[in-house]
Amino acid sequence: MKSIRLIAMDMDGTLLNSRQELSAGNVAALRAAEEKGVKLAICSGRPAGDTSMFAVTHGFDRMAILSMNGGYCLDRPFGTPYADYAIERDTAMQCFQWFRERNMTFACFMQNEIAAFAGEAAAEDIYWCAPWNDPRAPRILKGEEAVRRFTEGRVNKFVCIERDREQLQALGRRLETLPGLEITSSWADNYELMPQGVSKGRAVKELAEKMGIGPDQVMTVGDFDNDLSMIEYAGYGTAMGNATPKVKAAAKYVTLTNDEDGVAAAIRKYVL
Repeated sequence: MKSIRLIAMDMDGTLLNSRQELSAGNVAALRAAEEKGVKLAICSGRPAGDTSMFAVTHGFDRMAILSMNGGYCLDRPFGTPYADYAIERDTAMQCFQWFRERNMTFACFMQNEIAAFAGEAAAEDIYWCAPWNDPRAPRILKGEEAVRRFTEGRVNKFVCIERDREQLQALGRRLETLPGLEITSSWADNYELMPQGVSKGRAVKELAEKMGIGPDQVMTVGDFDNDLSMIEYAGYGTAMGNATPKVKAAAKYVTLTNDEDGVAAAIRKYVL
């Protein structure tokens, strides 16, 4: 296979360890890959401001930001978006209504804003994004301000949380009846809803095509269901050691866990 020219990585459960830290080992491997001329990209369900903060804090000011599962993509941290996909308005309003009727905990992600709504789950325990003290970080809106901003804005992604597995599956079947939705999960207790066709795989493919390369020069690394499309796309689709069985089955390679610097191990083995 051709040499790798693009590495796209999930964040939670992949690039970050279980303490939500970017380890020194992963940083060193990423810098070595970048020095070799490899393009780096974070491909995460998080909003762009959050992923951008992680990148610039560790000195990666040229890293592509494929945020909200590919719904909002930047060439570099805090850069100008080259992809901005929104859920069709009628569908977004229907989702909003259903979640409110069910008293669910959910959030609407709109570029660099998060409209968060408390439900039966404890909203204070929800990790919508890292608590950055920086004006470039995502704004988290609540209450009437969140309702107002939702009705005015373009929704790139919903996240809804339901800890009862049967109730979550029942909700999923109902959501599948709505037009124009792409439904996935980033954890066992949630659904992530994006515009139809939007996925991490599509985002990585779009970036690779902008670079003039094919999947045989791309490495992707992830751990959960919303990473499947990019794992399947890449010539070097790599599952973390802590990945779900479904992700491991789809991957061509399996690396160490996120607490063992699995991203660094994969880079050392296939890139450096």
